[in-house]
Amino acid sequence: MAITQANIVEIEIQKQTMENPGSNYLILIKSESDRNKLLKIITTNKKPIIRFTQDNGSIVTEQKN
Repeated sequence: MAITQANIVEIEIQKQTMENPGSNYLILIKSESDRNKLLKIITTNKKPIIRFTQDNGSIVTEQKN
């Protein structure tokens, strides 16, 4: 697993509603740092699970959005 430091992170989830899509969801993860720009594309037929958590140094807790 790689850990990347970024100045800007954008996550977009597209629900594919056209007839006969290749997958039901398309997830785009864009990041930008001083050195480079990255784009990761993930497709899935299951609705993506989005979790927000907080790490206080001792434990990680689930946050309500």
